[in-house]
Amino acid sequence: MPILRNKKQRNAIGLVFTALMVGIFIIFNVFMNNTGGSCSYFDFKVLDIFYKFAVRYGFGPEASFSPGIVYLNITDETYNFFDKNYLDRKDMATLNNALEQMDTEAVIYDIIFARRSSEDSDREFSQSIESLGNVYMPTALVLSDKPYKFKWKDDVAHERLRYDYLGNPNEIEINSKTWFSLLLGDSKNSPKPFYAVKALTQNSSFAISAKGSGDISAKADADGIYRHITMLVKIDDKYLPTLSLAVFLDWAGISLDDVKVEWGKKITIPAAKDNQLSEGNLLNKDVIIPIDNQGRTFIPFVNVIGKDFNYMSVNKFLTNFQDEDLRGNLLELFEGKFIFIADIAIGTSDLGYTPLQNDAPLVVTHASLLNAMLTNTFYVEWELGKTILLICLLMIFMATISLLRSSWLLYISGALVVIAIPLFTWFEFISFSLFPVVTVMSTLLVLFLALITTLEASGSKERAFIRNTFARYVPEKVVHTLLAQPEMVSLSGEERVVTVLFSDIADFTTISESLSPGELVHLLNEYFTEMSDIIMNNGGIIDKFQGDSIMAEFGVPIPMNDHADKAVTAALEMLERLSELREIWKNKGQQHLIYCRIGINTNNMIVGNIGSKKVFDYTVIGDAVNLASRLEGANKHYGTSLMISEFTHAQLTQGRFKTRILDYVKVKGKSEPVRVYEVYARVVGNTQNCENRSSEDNYYITYHKGFEAYLNQRFSKAIELFSLSLSLKPNDKASIIMLERINNLLNSKLLQNGWNGSVSL
Repeated sequence: MPILRNKKQRNAIGLVFTALMVGIFIIFNVFMNNTGGSCSYFDFKVLDIFYKFAVRYGFGPEASFSPGIVYLNITDETYNFFDKNYLDRKDMATLNNALEQMDTEAVIYDIIFARRSSEDSDREFSQSIESLGNVYMPTALVLSDKPYKFKWKDDVAHERLRYDYLGNPNEIEINSKTWFSLLLGDSKNSPKPFYAVKALTQNSSFAISAKGSGDISAKADADGIYRHITMLVKIDDKYLPTLSLAVFLDWAGISLDDVKVEWGKKITIPAAKDNQLSEGNLLNKDVIIPIDNQGRTFIPFVNVIGKDFNYMSVNKFLTNFQDEDLRGNLLELFEGKFIFIADIAIGTSDLGYTPLQNDAPLVVTHASLLNAMLTNTFYVEWELGKTILLICLLMIFMATISLLRSSWLLYISGALVVIAIPLFTWFEFISFSLFPVVTVMSTLLVLFLALITTLEASGSKERAFIRNTFARYVPEKVVHTLLAQPEMVSLSGEERVVTVLFSDIADFTTISESLSPGELVHLLNEYFTEMSDIIMNNGGIIDKFQGDSIMAEFGVPIPMNDHADKAVTAALEMLERLSELREIWKNKGQQHLIYCRIGINTNNMIVGNIGSKKVFDYTVIGDAVNLASRLEGANKHYGTSLMISEFTHAQLTQGRFKTRILDYVKVKGKSEPVRVYEVYARVVGNTQNCENRSSEDNYYITYHKGFEAYLNQRFSKAIELFSLSLSLKPNDKASIIMLERINNLLNSKLLQNGWNGSVSL
């Protein structure tokens, strides 16, 4: 079995791990992109390389063939063919008229004819659009990432935009809140659609003849590469789809109003189910488009342009069309296809960088998106929460390995992670999942370097670590012992018999409400200082201060045989000192005086580096701790100040303390009842002699005898003794409770059902 590192090194590793975990959340929350995904600028840069390899070796998206996509390009040769240096609408009309005989699925222009030309040319082009009947003429929007009122114009193009092209998709609000979304805030998951400021539309004569339209606005990522396309843009209170989405919805026979949108997750184009949608719905399976909270999706490019879909220049198409022998070949290429018409001539086309190609005509973005919808193939970016969870798991793995004594294991595991993550990224990519490889690798690299640095530094600082960890919470002599024998401290966790003490201020809420914050803090500091000094002087350690309560342990970190005696001694001294402090505070004119209640239990507990920030993660946990806490609170019920369990009572040195049995209780979470005792004083002199007994001693002895009679079901004797104890100490809560309990028992049938004298606490 590998040997673990020493306590100092393990604790240092834990601190490094915690700091890095916090750092991860800060980085993702503050510095990462705000669109709900996990990939950063650097991640996409590296993923571009994976993309090129995936396409090269046949692992990229596939092209749709039925229906397929064809580029019909306007090139430099096209301008030469028309013998013009501009696009004459008559020539475009000729093209449309030829396409009318090709029985195409749709003709999609990536060109905006915004201004008028000659009247004859415009009329012929408009008539050809109307005659062809399946022409989509795009709209270019000016976008804002903040809410903006759209600037409408009084023309036919804007009228069609308002009434024919806009829609209200079903926006599904995600109400569930995860631990992650609550931690980072709703801003990471909230919708942040782009808003249209104004539109560049087609000339009205063309707009009125077109079958449909959509947005062709293109916005590159921060590094100037076109990786994403916006699916929906908000115009006032409605949405305009991107051009390819508009074409696809019309082809599938689905209204934009039937589309479901979950911002930050996906757009769902539903298939026909139970005749809920129109009968023209062609989909037999929902099309799922992953989007960020701006409505953008990663564009699944099939290949570089020219290798992705079939293509032909306009001039070649028209030349072949005029040859009846070649027209049949054209019909085979164009029939039933989506035809993208774009101007890619030098100096006129919109060019941009894509992950696969430099200076690519941007029509490729729209064609690739339409193909993705036809094949239902999209890349899904890793969710932010999923990424952080993976990083945390890998960090835990490396931190765990670093706990082992051999540093070589840490180096080997680091090397394996360096190899595994790129491989994992590759397999994720060819499965159409975008993994944030740089983010994960860089985070783990920082962890690895931090662990190495920590381990190198921690060995020489081990003694300082022990002093800094325990000096403020344990006696100085204990610190010296630990410095001499650091192996005595087990921060990794062990089971030991320990005595734990809980102390709490009575009616603290009432006191705190009557004091100013400054007065309250001053009072608590004075109280905690006095109480903690007493605890440490008796060999205990302060585990934590929580509100007005103190949690302390006796018997750790250095084992001691009399930890129960020391805990009870400390508790009595705390009550005595608090009585003295009340007189001091009273003389100073303080109105609210402090009383405290203390509960003590002894038993097996888990001790070690468990998570307490108050004392560098050194604490105890277990049922025994919970019992001590409950005993502290139970004092209020019985009117007592110091209550211990039967387990602590059994550990006390006989004849050292004055105790009396208080009750036989069954606490929550425990199946067996527990006897609880009150400790009311230290033994001074011979209390067996009746002449040396005080009236207080007589009260406790009488109560003790009454309780024994109660447990033995000698209720008449118990009533006599409890009544006598009540006369010795009027208004005693414990005696009153016992008398009421006996009367209730005598008037009920509980004694017939295996009664053992216990009550639930």
